[in-house]
Amino acid sequence: MSDAMDDATRLEVHRKMLLARRFEERVRRLAMAGELPATLHPGEGQEGCQIAALAALRPDDPMLYGHRGVGYWIARGLPLERILCDIAGKEGGTNRGKGGVMHVVDPGRAILGESGTLGGNFVVGAGVALAERLRRGDRVVVMFFGDGTSNRGQFHEAANFAGARKLPCLFFCENNGWAVSVPASESTAVRDIASRAAGYGMPGVVVDGSDLEAVYRATARAADRIRRGEGPVLLEAKVVRFLGHFVGDPEPYRTRESVEAERARDPLPRFQRELRARGLLDDARLAGLESEITTEIDRAVEHVRRQPLVAAATAFESVYAS
Repeated sequence: MSDAMDDATRLEVHRKMLLARRFEERVRRLAMAGELPATLHPGEGQEGCQIAALAALRPDDPMLYGHRGVGYWIARGLPLERILCDIAGKEGGTNRGKGGVMHVVDPGRAILGESGTLGGNFVVGAGVALAERLRRGDRVVVMFFGDGTSNRGQFHEAANFAGARKLPCLFFCENNGWAVSVPASESTAVRDIASRAAGYGMPGVVVDGSDLEAVYRATARAADRIRRGEGPVLLEAKVVRFLGHFVGDPEPYRTRESVEAERARDPLPRFQRELRARGLLDDARLAGLESEITTEIDRAVEHVRRQPLVAAATAFESVYAS
């Protein structure tokens, strides 16, 4: 795979990023109105990084996603209706409404889920990578996580194991500088999470997470190295979290002025400017795309409103073997 986006990929990344942004905005409004549980961790500002990285990987590369935002699932083409049903606790979701946003799983799209306890995906991902190695496959197992989660013990255990066994793992850190409400400067001894890679015998790469072309290139290069059998890579994308840790978070730990000052790094308008400069986007095309996306989201919302809540009788299904 080339380490540079072509125009078709640029347009696909833009559409998915815009869809993720608008879809999440609708989910937040529905949650604040009481129609949905307020369980979403908003990903505004980080969705472009997620989508660009996954565009640089193959659709069959196993993914264990982070907990922030909806970009991961949209990048893999998961229908909005299924995502909403999972969020709403209704039938029709990937987990039949029994797992919520932390357990959206679709093996057919190589979406292997998250963990109820952040950091659990590291050891699962390392296990999937070991299985891939034993099968002599060439898939890359990507594990998304935040800077706060990099301080969990599972990260170090999985990174050490992956480095020792040269497993096909891509550790992808979305460093937004906040572990819930604690700034990274108070919780982490190093400035760059990627610098920890040296301790596990793997390269550590830092990239501007708002520069989607750079994210794509760095991910593609890391994936090529991993597929050649040269072992894991730790890739850190510096991103901005524009909203609170959860829907309705009053954010007493930071000022709105400090957040608004970071708006210049918003990847959506930045990428749109780049597309305009390349002649791939103009006002008419953007307006048409916004209209299409609004219609798609409206249909998904109406669909989930018609779906029944998950039945209590299903609580123990798939827990015990027959």
